[in-house]
Amino acid sequence: MPDITSTTARSGAAILVDALQRFDVPVINFIPGEGILELVDALATRAPSIRLASFRHEAGMAYAAQAIGQLSGQPGVCLAARAPGALNTTLAIHTAHTDSAPMVMIVGQADMQCAEREAMLGVGHFHQVFGPLTKWVGLIESAARIPEMLARAWHVAMSGRRGPVVLVLPENVSRELADVADLPRPAPMAAAPAPQDIARFMDMLAQARRPILIVGGTGWRNEALRTLTTLAKAHGLPIATTYRRRDLVDHADANFAGEIGLGIDKALAARIAQADLVVMLNGRLGELNTVGAGAFSGFTLWTPPQQSNALVHVHPEPAELNASYQADLAIPADANAFVEAWAAASDAVPPDSAWVREARTDRLAFIETGSCPGPLDLRAVYALLDETLSDDALITSGAGAYATWPQRYLRHRRPGTQLGPKSGAMGYGLSAAIGAALLEPQRQVVAIAGDGCFMMHAEELETAVRLGIDLLVLVVNNCAYGAIESAQQRQFGRATGTALGAIDFAAFARSLGAQGEAVDTTDAFAPALRRALTSGGVRLIELRVPSTVTKPVG
Repeated sequence: MPDITSTTARSGAAILVDALQRFDVPVINFIPGEGILELVDALATRAPSIRLASFRHEAGMAYAAQAIGQLSGQPGVCLAARAPGALNTTLAIHTAHTDSAPMVMIVGQADMQCAEREAMLGVGHFHQVFGPLTKWVGLIESAARIPEMLARAWHVAMSGRRGPVVLVLPENVSRELADVADLPRPAPMAAAPAPQDIARFMDMLAQARRPILIVGGTGWRNEALRTLTTLAKAHGLPIATTYRRRDLVDHADANFAGEIGLGIDKALAARIAQADLVVMLNGRLGELNTVGAGAFSGFTLWTPPQQSNALVHVHPEPAELNASYQADLAIPADANAFVEAWAAASDAVPPDSAWVREARTDRLAFIETGSCPGPLDLRAVYALLDETLSDDALITSGAGAYATWPQRYLRHRRPGTQLGPKSGAMGYGLSAAIGAALLEPQRQVVAIAGDGCFMMHAEELETAVRLGIDLLVLVVNNCAYGAIESAQQRQFGRATGTALGAIDFAAFARSLGAQGEAVDTTDAFAPALRRALTSGGVRLIELRVPSTVTKPVG
């Protein structure tokens, strides 16, 4: 029998809070407002184990919840007030979807008696608003159904391709009394591959002479990733990662060959084209992961719907398989279960593989080249960061040309050390870093942003200070929307609307109670970093570079 706890009559808010605490939710992000006041009060009085984090903007709180979900392996949870608050989260919800991050957002709604009557701050149909952005939208119509609806939301968020779920909670349901039993936290499903699929995969792998493994997605267990690198060595497989999943493989590993997607090394792209077998494990084959060398759009690494390589595609969501490219072998399975089955079937002896050595040589050449014109060399900045930060330091970033520098030059040694949005969401990095620091307060966390990206949600710097977060923030300031300016120059030979005004970010940080310092030469960065790393609290270093500095040159 399931572990079900009976109880006496409780309000809907109390039932939901008790369930969240029972599900071991560590942090809940919110902004207090109409529609969730009963829930916030119940959290404050009934759930001492849950940390409450009040943000400045609903997008910030939702980005932080997405980060918590991606790092923790269970849904991040946030609360959004009626329509203004809820609608502010849409890009963050989209980001959770594109990043396959489990998340549950609880949205306050007006009393059911106000339905279809233009309630104050109301939206009549949250299903229509959030349906295209989420895996499921559920309306809780009675307090007695709260345990059932939360358990379903949790299951949906964690099943198949992980992602966001929205639960709509009308205010009258928060106040309604019900005598209902609690439910246990659902265990995530993990579908194993069929034995015949493993047998065919092993046969294809045995016949391949130039195979390559590309690994991505979420939901990984660390032991499975360690086993995966062992299997790659045993079968002579170079390993690449999908876009913004480069922390899944230790960059010191001799089989690590780089990252596909935007900014892909042309040598890696050429190697993928030469491969006679591509194994895409837990990654998706959408536009971001199929950008060719020197290209600025997807589906150029391979031409859909049929690539020239033999393709094995493994993904937990069946709908992802054969969506853009017809795989020679499509396997619907949990990535961890697939690795376990592969290891059980494998008896390969590690080959002396020139194919792997050449891939590694190409990777090392890529990260040892490229230049940064101007008095502040960003290559030197990231070399010092790489040398100084701990192996488990978490690096977050948003969207922009500045993000290509850490993507190329910062090494990752352990899983769960990178967060960056596939949605192209500017302003993500700071909020995600706050979420990560709330989840793991003893961890070294570094948020990296461009000036345009940072100002999208710069208000959350005050949130970090107020919550007592220990956080280092780097703002690369070139007074421009650099990535868009480069695109305009490339397409039209001119730029429009991309120049930005000068902001003293160091002074801005100090005005919010953080430490702030600006540097504009390479020599000045090392002592500034040393001061920041020997201090506590929120520290911001502004890196002032010319407007011509966008991506690495060469």
